[in-house]
Parts: sequence; C-alpha cells; structure tokens
Amino acid sequence: MNHQNPPFGIEWTRIRRGEIRLPGYTWNVEAGCKHGCRWRMPSGKIAICYAESVAERVASAAYPNGFEHHYFHPDRLEEPLRLKTPAGIFLDSMSDLMGAWIPEDEIKQVLDVCARAHWHTFQLLTKNAPRLLNFQFPDNVWVGASSPPDFMFGKELSRKQQTAMLVRTLTILSLVKVPVRWVSFEPLSYDVSETVKQFPGAIQWSVIGAASDGRLLYPPAELDLLHLLDVLDAQNVRVFYKGNLRSLPLAAKHWREEFPT
Repeated sequence: MNHQNPPFGIEWTRIRRGEIRLPGYTWNVEAGCKHGCRWRMPSGKIAICYAESVAERVASAAYPNGFEHHYFHPDRLEEPLRLKTPAGIFLDSMSDLMGAWIPEDEIKQVLDVCARAHWHTFQLLTKNAPRLLNFQFPDNVWVGASSPPDFMFGKELSRKQQTAMLVRTLTILSLVKVPVRWVSFEPLSYDVSETVKQFPGAIQWSVIGAASDGRLLYPPAELDLLHLLDVLDAQNVRVFYKGNLRSLPLAAKHWREEFPT
C-alpha cells in the first residue's frame, strides 16, 4: 500500500473519527482502467485522467502494456491485514474496481479482505455504478461513484447524457446497502444541484474539487458550488473540499473538510 501524507496524495483518505485523523493509504490490487475519461478545460484543451497520467509517465515501468490494460496483483491482497493501526484505505486510485473488464472473482477477493480487515475504513469509487448492484459490500466500505466526465470510451458526452448518467448513478447508489454512500464531484464543471436534489438520502458524503491541467487549476463557478451546497446541506450530506478547490476564493474562505459519522 502507498501511504498518503498531507499536503500530498489523496487527502480525503485521511478520515476523521471524532478528533482523531486516521492515516490514509491507497491499495491497488487492481490496476489500469479502460474508461478513457477526459475533461474539456475552459481553455479548450482536453485533460486526461490523473491516474492515466501517472501510469504513462512516472509509473510506466509498472504498466508495460499501458494504462488501458487490466493488471491484477494478488500479492497485494493481504496488505491491509498486516496493517494493524486503523486507517482510511482507497481501493482503486489507479483502477476502477467495478470496471466491466474486471472478473467477478477478483472483486470478491478484494471485498473479502475488506470484511476481514474490519478495523479499517475502505473507500471505493467507480464510474460504472450499475455493477455495484451485483455485490454485497461490508459495512466498512464507503461505496462511491464519480460525477460523469466530459469524454468516456473515446466519445464526448452531451450535457443530456451526463445528466442521465448522474441520475442513474444516484438511483443505484440509493439502493446500495452500506452506511456511507458518496459522490466525487471532481471536477465540478456545471450546475448539478437540480439533479442531486431529486435524490434525498441517496448519499451521506460528497467530495468536491476543481478541474486541473497539470499545475493549472480551473475552479468551478461560484454559483454552481453554492447551488450544490444548498442541496447537500438540506440533505445533511457531509462535504469535503479537495485541496485544489482553494483556487476558488469563496471555497478557500469557507473551507470544509467534513466526514460522515
């Protein structure tokens, strides 16, 4: 597993339990992704997935067949069991555990370890929400889905398609039987508040971030953020701001790093 030290790494893996902040890790038994997600920057430039960027550059030796390939690392399965201090562990920072290409048996092996390592909190994040309904998840797995990208599988999504995908995602999340269901709105690139408003109780946690292109950050529009916050607060959904959201002065001034209880 890879340890995530602030301010680097994935800050929302460092879950707060009361006044205690747990250490955060990433754990990638599965690696590689075939979704091909892309985002259109305000400049018109197309940005690729951060995991793909890492895999194709600094970690290229670990991805000899490229990022759009399925890699299974069974030798990593036991790692959370050897870590005795409770931690927040992100299951798929370099993959999508619910990806259609991943064999069911491999997914069950990962979830079995999650159940056995009951002292940890695991965080799952997918862009393939429909497959969530094929599995039962231990209570210590926070089941999440990402808001739709601008491009997927090599095709650009219209706003209508993105909205339909978000509706489907929230519908499915509301059916998953775990204490914490969540959505990553990163980047928050348009007003999703009216869609989220239709699904009270579907999620208990949200992560909100800006768009990025290397070191360049593109914060969301203030009104898009404010409208979403109004809905999330009304639904008692906890809100966590990604560090890149400090690029929006409104967010930086009223910073939020909340976790579900």
